[in-house]
Amino acid sequence: MSADQKASIRSILEVLVQEGIKTGDVAKQIPGISEKPFRNALKEAGYEFRNSGQKGWFFIGEGEEPLDKSIFDYVKSSSPKVHRSFTQSNTIFTNNPPIVHEQFTQDEIHMIKKMLKSWQEVTSTTQTNEQSLYNRVKQLPQSDKTRKTIVIDRVIGKRLDEFCEAERINKSDMLHLALADFLEKYEKRPKKQKGLGTT
Repeated sequence: MSADQKASIRSILEVLVQEGIKTGDVAKQIPGISEKPFRNALKEAGYEFRNSGQKGWFFIGEGEEPLDKSIFDYVKSSSPKVHRSFTQSNTIFTNNPPIVHEQFTQDEIHMIKKMLKSWQEVTSTTQTNEQSLYNRVKQLPQSDKTRKTIVIDRVIGKRLDEFCEAERINKSDMLHLALADFLEKYEKRPKKQKGLGTT
């Protein structure tokens, strides 16, 4: 069972009395409202949740119970547009989130396609880099190792610790790869000749 099209208090309470249903579950069915504003709106409408005895939401407000009013009548003014767009829509709630059909201009469609392409390229590059990192770690020789004591900047050391922990890579292997890359890049460069000094 789900809230009606108007998201009336009555239909919401009928859903909330079902076993295992929480306010977060109902809020997910209603576009434009999250759990906290949803709970606050129920309280604003005069309801309170009781966790002892007979559990559930009970009306404690003054006057007549607002069963036929929309929950959006009690949402505090974060966005009045939400209420209008919700009540004017023809959405019928189901257990699945509603599908909203919007018309985009050609420029907007082009911009969205560019954003998606850029995101896919970044994701692909990141995955390739991660894969090559793991492959290189796996290919490291496991013998002929020697112990070296190094002193490095505290900030760099912390970043190294956090990176290795997040990636689940041994610090020694990470340093091995970094030093191998460094030496590969700079070791073979021709040494600068020292100029002759004058006396």
